[in-house]
Amino acid sequence: MNTVNFLFGIHNHQPVGNFDFVIEEAFEKSYKPFLEILEKHPKMKVAIHFSGWLLEKIEERHLDYIEKLRALVKNGQVEIFTGGFYEPIIPVIPEDDRIGQIKKLSDKVERIFGKRPRGMWLAERVWEPQIVKSLALAGVEYVVVDDTHFKNAGHYDDELAGYYTTEEEGYTIKVFPISKKLRYLIPFEEPQKTLELLKSYATPEGKNVLIMFDDGEKFGVWPGTYEQVYTKNWLDSFFSALEENENWLHMKSFSQYVNSSRSLGRTYLPISSYSEMMEWSLPTRARANFESLITEFKENGKYDSVEMFLKGGIWRTFLAKYTESNLMHKKVIYLHELMKRKENHLSPQALDEYWKGQCNDVYWHGVFGGLYLPHLRAAVYKHLIRAEKEMDVPEETKIERLDYDKDGLEEIVMKNRDLEIVVDPDYGGRVLEIDLRNEEYNLINSLTRRYEVYHELMPQAITHEQLEKMGQAKTIHDVVLTKEEGLERYLNTDWYERFAFMDHFFGDNVTLDGYSSSRYPEQGDFVNQPYDIVSDNKIVRHGHIWIGANWLPIEVEKTFELHEKTLSVVYKIRNVSARMMPLHFGSELTINLMSGNSHDRYFDWGEKRLASYKGEFVSEKLLAVSEYEKIFVKLYLSEKANFWMYPIYTISYSEGGFEKVYQGTSVTPTWKFNLVPGEEKEFRMDLTTK
Repeated sequence: MNTVNFLFGIHNHQPVGNFDFVIEEAFEKSYKPFLEILEKHPKMKVAIHFSGWLLEKIEERHLDYIEKLRALVKNGQVEIFTGGFYEPIIPVIPEDDRIGQIKKLSDKVERIFGKRPRGMWLAERVWEPQIVKSLALAGVEYVVVDDTHFKNAGHYDDELAGYYTTEEEGYTIKVFPISKKLRYLIPFEEPQKTLELLKSYATPEGKNVLIMFDDGEKFGVWPGTYEQVYTKNWLDSFFSALEENENWLHMKSFSQYVNSSRSLGRTYLPISSYSEMMEWSLPTRARANFESLITEFKENGKYDSVEMFLKGGIWRTFLAKYTESNLMHKKVIYLHELMKRKENHLSPQALDEYWKGQCNDVYWHGVFGGLYLPHLRAAVYKHLIRAEKEMDVPEETKIERLDYDKDGLEEIVMKNRDLEIVVDPDYGGRVLEIDLRNEEYNLINSLTRRYEVYHELMPQAITHEQLEKMGQAKTIHDVVLTKEEGLERYLNTDWYERFAFMDHFFGDNVTLDGYSSSRYPEQGDFVNQPYDIVSDNKIVRHGHIWIGANWLPIEVEKTFELHEKTLSVVYKIRNVSARMMPLHFGSELTINLMSGNSHDRYFDWGEKRLASYKGEFVSEKLLAVSEYEKIFVKLYLSEKANFWMYPIYTISYSEGGFEKVYQGTSVTPTWKFNLVPGEEKEFRMDLTTK
């Protein structure tokens, strides 16, 4: 009889900093019922991976679940996989962190379940060849990646019915290909279709194997799947169907298969991830063209024959595509350098905080990914700031000039016991980060409103209620959802990136509505243009402003000072032309209070308003408050200004559909004044937590 082997695994993960109610919902809708169904089918073999942070949460709250899982591990029904403890993207963190995070999770798995894991789940299947050595040194024997990785290396489907061996610097590990076809069938199609695919690989020798290993959340958490998987008993029926066909379909654990089967040979995989990730990572223009190309091939019936030659981008492109992602990543790299200087003097607690800041979700964006979620970005900054506080707490203000964001140009890092800022002279002299070190909070943790390719799909989106009426679970790649109607009115695109102390010169016809939608006359060349470093804390731009029909020279000098709990920015604006200049100047800050409509997050200038307030007012001071995060920040001006304020909303697409997300509030004090030739105007802005 022709037979075939089937290896089945799930990956359970929640990002560091996710809301407790989200974790509990996933537990109740996915992790718990999956295990309950599995217990009913003792012939089933399943590999399960938990990211370390999630495993800790479950261990704290659901010991009965851990006991059930321990029993399944003991009887050989479940094999636990390891991975990076806090689910980092393994190739983009330093090697000692790769090894340390994997060993930390392996140690925990061994302590809880009594067996040290041999296999590894690779976060987002982001593969780069150099990680082979790191995995081997961490004790990993085999890892699962997508069949896409192998196809990009030139392997065809009929060559992917087993595992291969790969090597780096003489270190070897085994790599298994996850079947994309199975990922799309399970649990969205009837079990019979999976059986048909498996049977097509059956041979008299029975050596072939197919692998399905994917997110555990697709069994209950993804839209429409709870009803499909549990209410309509899909998972129970699926396991029963596998058991009923055990005469030709052999369910095995990964370790059993490795122990009994030889490698298909040596291979070298290129930089890869799963196919969807490689689409999402492309720069927006390239992504649009790539997706059009895929659509064209599918319509012409040629896609299956050319898919293996269609490779999108690489994960690291997210760091070029989104400055906000790059800054979090480069803070990790900056702290790693600080750590090396301290050698072995960093406490285990601080090292753990540093590792928490490497959790992958917040560094990328696609249908999944958490870059657009402020609470996940805030969690990364909290843990990294917390780690840095142990590494570097200067008694006096400390100033460094270095290429912080790795763009080939110098930035300025200033810090004292209470505050830390990063100044980027090359792009508008902006401030990239304002860390309130005692509160462990980056005040300007915001996101630029960008055009995303999926915005074109908004007219096709249906609500969750409409999806439920369809009565059939759909893979998230086959349906376009929206969490609410009318989101188009929030869809604006910024022409510059959002940070703090961005310098504007406005035209006569500027309005708050035009400014808030990023459609207004900007008269100067300062917002996104380079400043020169004059000294460690002073920068200047010799720029221009459009007045009348003339492009006139003007200088803006900015001096940054850190005092106890206070950041001071001193502006000097000089008319270096031969004409009188009527000016309308503004310095824009983005302040993220984490919620636009919560009554404990507000601005107050004598008239208290929610963070979502849009309007203008005249004042010389402003209080920004987030009571939940214990943030109380005051902005004092050297003279009264006309403030413009508006909330920043992005429209993003996730597994739950289109949604608007509050990304902070734009706060811009503006002044109108005239400068005669040679005259200088000075302003002072003090941002304090006192």
